[in-house]
Amino acid sequence: MYGSKADNLIKLRDAGISVPAFEVIRLDGKTDTDAGLSFISSKNTKAYAVRSSCNLEDGSDQSFAGQFATYLNVKPEEVYDKVMLCRDSMYADNVKKYMEYHHLSSDDLKMCVIVQDMVEADKAGVLFTSNPQGILNESVVSVTRGLGEGVVSGSADTTTYYYNKTDRLYYYEGKEELLSEKEIDELMDVSDRIREILGDYLDIEFAFSNGELNILQARPITTIKGDSPLILDNSNIVESYPGLSLPLTVSFVHIVYSGVFRGVSRRVLKNDKELNKHTEVFGNMVGNANGRMYYKISNWYTVLKFLPFSKKIIPVWQEMLGVKNKGYDDSEVDLSSFVRFMTYVNSFYELISVPRHMKSLEKKFSETNRYFYERYSSESTPAELISLYNEIKEKLLDIWDVTLLNDTYSFVFTALVKNRLKKKNADDAYINRYISGITNIESMKPIKALIELAYRYDEYSSDELEKKKKEYIREYGDRNLEELKLESKTFRSHPYLLDERIAEYRNDPEKLKETYNGLNNDYAQNDNAQKIKIDPVTRFLGKRCAAGIAGRERSRLNRSRVYGMVRSIFTSLGKSYADNGLLEKPDDIFFLSVDEAFKLADTPKDMRADVEERKSAYDVFKKLPPYTRLIFEDKEFDKSIADVKSYRRIKETDTLSGVPCSAGVIEGEALVIRNIGDVRDVKDKILVTVMTDPGWVFLLASAKGVVSEKGSLLSHTAIISRELKKPAIVGVQDLTDTIRTGDVIRMDGGTGRIDIIRRK
Repeated sequence: MYGSKADNLIKLRDAGISVPAFEVIRLDGKTDTDAGLSFISSKNTKAYAVRSSCNLEDGSDQSFAGQFATYLNVKPEEVYDKVMLCRDSMYADNVKKYMEYHHLSSDDLKMCVIVQDMVEADKAGVLFTSNPQGILNESVVSVTRGLGEGVVSGSADTTTYYYNKTDRLYYYEGKEELLSEKEIDELMDVSDRIREILGDYLDIEFAFSNGELNILQARPITTIKGDSPLILDNSNIVESYPGLSLPLTVSFVHIVYSGVFRGVSRRVLKNDKELNKHTEVFGNMVGNANGRMYYKISNWYTVLKFLPFSKKIIPVWQEMLGVKNKGYDDSEVDLSSFVRFMTYVNSFYELISVPRHMKSLEKKFSETNRYFYERYSSESTPAELISLYNEIKEKLLDIWDVTLLNDTYSFVFTALVKNRLKKKNADDAYINRYISGITNIESMKPIKALIELAYRYDEYSSDELEKKKKEYIREYGDRNLEELKLESKTFRSHPYLLDERIAEYRNDPEKLKETYNGLNNDYAQNDNAQKIKIDPVTRFLGKRCAAGIAGRERSRLNRSRVYGMVRSIFTSLGKSYADNGLLEKPDDIFFLSVDEAFKLADTPKDMRADVEERKSAYDVFKKLPPYTRLIFEDKEFDKSIADVKSYRRIKETDTLSGVPCSAGVIEGEALVIRNIGDVRDVKDKILVTVMTDPGWVFLLASAKGVVSEKGSLLSHTAIISRELKKPAIVGVQDLTDTIRTGDVIRMDGGTGRIDIIRRK
């Protein structure tokens, strides 16, 4: 009616949003301007803001940003003149040119003017409910002292806050921290209310005066549509790629996931025509932003929708992978009736064939592993190394997709077992004990062998000890912390790490003996544990569940060995390129992509400047908060910010809860682990972290227990903790914002409850 700027203010005022008093002056001949301004003489307001409100402003196709006049701190006696100047700005040359450019007629232009009480602001600015660069779940707040005009014009020193709405984490850049946590929360809360009234993507001007928040105006962000968002979610993948991953790892992970998902979809569809329709989906199963790995979750849902009963399978999959945000587009993938029918037939066949296929994969992997180490030499030429890489990729990538089917197999049978036991009134502790009744799973072998090596260390002669260590590295040398990052150090790539780990265990002989005996004794159930009668159907489902989990853990260990082969190839390439002056040092290879590294073999190029530029970018990435979800309007991109000041919330609650995964009640000192590289002494600590990865088994052996923000019943944390008889709780929201290193906590791995007994 009055133009979107004025109409929006009226809607906000009527909804109870704190908006300074205003009047709208119509200048189309229907309202007498003098009468419209008469309210000013009856007020004691010292100054006003006079703003245009054109009917064509803030449209979906054109915004008219900065085209019309605005006046601040207008004295009462000057208001009439400023209103007329706002009106006259319709006819300015810049407006005429703007309208010509957008093919608009001047006859369509109508002008109203807003006269609003001027707020004496202590600080003011602009809030974008979504980052105009194209991050939909990130709000941006630019604020300055005094009036907010300097923010818009760029003439004032400002502080800019970037707030992730999913995680409620933010960082800022600027000379000083102008907003308190309370003020940030207040801005976010009021912006949520305004979004409900005006829509999702808004530009909101605000001012704080004597601690009170005022909304001055709100309008759409015309550059954002948000029609087909790209969702990056780190559920589960953060267990394999915690923290930052360097470019070589990122590019290799893209190759692996693309191949695996195309392969599993081929098994389900068995129709190349339909398969080729989704080539772009398979090529984009994972994404990366700011040096961190994510699932492109929308594409995962597309692939899962190929499966029969996908609406039942997807919630199971979400639970087992620990996906917090359960919403997704539940429309079906467009398949013909015949193809849809065949997906049922094919999926059933593939599902019942999973154990057989997993055995075939195990055999093929053993052959390939042996083949690799017969041919690999650190002295091989780049061409020979690249050829070996391609051979290994061809041998394994085409069959590795069965591991994804095995994951589904594990998830489905685990969910069925849980549901049946819950109907028998089994508690979580009993369910976890029942599911953990799998002995000698493959992923436990590295820690068992290492503990035995440390425990029997003094029994060996020097020669025997060296032989034992070489045997260990040959068999398990690729299992270590963050093992799926190609840049990570492992026992194979850095053998001294094995000596350090053995020495760490030997520092406490009593603890070592206790761990050794625990790993070699059968799990004894508590006599007071819940007793449930297991019927034949549950027993059958339990065996299938056990087989799936055991296969999953075997494939995970073999996966670390595959990455070990790839790591060896690229480490040797890095040495060759550094020797020839293409890189400053061998490890700089990890800052190249796979394609770049291979291209250097044929077309040598000095990459040292490129590497230094990427290292600088990663220095910034280290300071950015580790967001769990990023929603982009289009393609993902990295942040380019020179000065990052992170803020971490501190929660004061003394009780938390999560998913109970391994039973046991313990008390102890918390050790909050944010960077695994900084960890040295974990003995008898309760580890508190965002996530773990398979290599954490070496830390868990010395710790009392573990609590993590990420994870599920089938995450590696859960499975290994049950095998080590260590209490474990996963999926604890706000964990690392609540518990601090040195706090004394009590955790109950049977109920999922965590109590802070004493703060540091």
